[in-house]
Amino acid sequence: MKYRPWGSLDWALSLSSPKRWHFVGAIGTEERSLCGWTEMRRLGAVADELFAEIQDVDSEKYRDRTQVALQARRAEFTQNGGNLAKIRSFRLMVEWFQIAAFAREAEVASQSLVLDISSFPKRFFFPILRALVTSTNVLNLLVTYTSPASYADDAPLYENIEPWKTLPGFGGVSSKPELWIVSVGFLVESLRHYVGGNPEEKMKVLIPFPAPLAALRRTWQSVAELEKGHSDGRFDKYRVDPLDMSAAFDRIDSLAGNPPKNLAFAPFGPKPTSAAMCLYALQRESSVHYPQPTVYHPEYSTGIRNNDPTNAVSAYWVKHEGELLYSL
Repeated sequence: MKYRPWGSLDWALSLSSPKRWHFVGAIGTEERSLCGWTEMRRLGAVADELFAEIQDVDSEKYRDRTQVALQARRAEFTQNGGNLAKIRSFRLMVEWFQIAAFAREAEVASQSLVLDISSFPKRFFFPILRALVTSTNVLNLLVTYTSPASYADDAPLYENIEPWKTLPGFGGVSSKPELWIVSVGFLVESLRHYVGGNPEEKMKVLIPFPAPLAALRRTWQSVAELEKGHSDGRFDKYRVDPLDMSAAFDRIDSLAGNPPKNLAFAPFGPKPTSAAMCLYALQRESSVHYPQPTVYHPEYSTGIRNNDPTNAVSAYWVKHEGELLYSL
């Protein structure tokens, strides 16, 4: 096992010499989308920034609320010293080459980058994280994630879900994985359909624990839905701290075995666990499967944990002075 520092943002930054950090994030409807950037600016650690503003597929139901929330985030961004010229606009289901171009713009901007995954959809942050990890120009890479206060409880968190597909750049090298590893969160409908259609495949299920009560309730509802009608021992369950990316990576590595099996991933759970899957998959050329929602509740999450940025923002060292801390 390797030492991979993670914790509060100020502590993580203190572990290395001062650097000119280039912050890369997604400006979205959630309050937490700017929290990591704001906290880094408060610490005087941001030399420049680059943001993606990602538009969902148009929804009459949420159109007005989404635009109001985005306008509020843009106003917050400029009030805190942000430059609107540093925001790039994308459609959610944009072609991969446009995501790759954004990743390239970030990659060449600095040798020290912060990638905030709090509000990035997985079809964006997986290929972006891959590009930054594999870049020889990026010597220092921090991943940040802001925990919300709560999730929307008055309606579904997402709608209009795309078919089951591999994420951009994560098609894998084999058509037949030997083992599936699934992180469970709020989205399991497509996974349950896949399980029903492929009865011979067994899955290792990563369950976020400990977790806030509201998230825990939704997670166990997802597990129950996944197991419904299957009493054949198809699911082996493992608890993983939803914020501990390093522990999730080690759990994946141990489940892969020695020699490692050909894995396939389904990242339905917390973003730090998904990032661990990404870091493993890009090194083994594993396939990553995800049914992308195309419409998100504009209050998918609200607030930040304990209303305290120093407590809510977690930072993870991924690369330091050219060394990949998550190497296999």
